[in-house]
Amino acid sequence: MLSTTSSFSRLIPVEFLTLSHYILGQVKVTNSAMMGVLSDRTTAFMEVSEANLARVQTPDSIINYSPTMWVAKSRVVAVCMGKKDYVGPATIQRGGYQSIFRYAITLTTTVYELQGLLEWPGRFDFSALMAEGTSDFIIIYNAVLVSTLFPTLHIERPAILFHRSFLDTLVVTRKPVE
Repeated sequence: MLSTTSSFSRLIPVEFLTLSHYILGQVKVTNSAMMGVLSDRTTAFMEVSEANLARVQTPDSIINYSPTMWVAKSRVVAVCMGKKDYVGPATIQRGGYQSIFRYAITLTTTVYELQGLLEWPGRFDFSALMAEGTSDFIIIYNAVLVSTLFPTLHIERPAILFHRSFLDTLVVTRKPVE
């Protein structure tokens, strides 16, 4: 019997940050892209191909390479992507038709500071941001991530997914732009 679902898969390059390690590799995704992988509640881990592992304090010094590595989704602080398309379709990110505003924000954790643009429907609502949706990750566009303890780690990407459970502070730094 033929399958009626049209699902394809591809490998996308991704960088992961935990509180202690920097991981560079490739993740196999379907048409729902990286948000689909992270939102999949049937597994707590992600498989990373061609994985390079480094410590946060020396991100250029690879301490281990593996053709396959598994990463716990709950321990990933940030997922850095070289293209906005790698995040996933807008319908996965938010449903319905709404006017989207862009808020310049700064997020902090115990190890990282992240600046960029948060796209949000209407007036900014912190409580809804922290509780809304099925994903634990918040999408930050035109993002710059730095380590407060180790200044050699500086990442600028079109899109970074931030795990909301690691949030210490969030500041809206200027008025929204429609």
